[in-house]
Amino acid sequence: MSDHLWLTTAELCSHLAISRSTLFAIRRSGLLKDGRHLVAKNPTSARSHLLWHRQRCELALGRIS
Repeated sequence: MSDHLWLTTAELCSHLAISRSTLFAIRRSGLLKDGRHLVAKNPTSARSHLLWHRQRCELALGRIS
C-alpha cells in the first residue's frame, strides 16, 4: 500500500493510524485542501468517494519532511 500515491479514505486512515472522524476533522480545519491533498473519485457526483494523496497528506501532517 505504501507504494501507491492515491489512497481511499480507509487506506489512508490505516496508513496514518488515525480514525476516519479524525481525518475529516483535520480536513475541516483547513490543513488538508481539496484538489491538493484529496480529490473526488467521480467529480460529477456530489457524494463521490475521495482519494487522498498519501505523500502530500504526510507532508501536511508533519509525518515526513
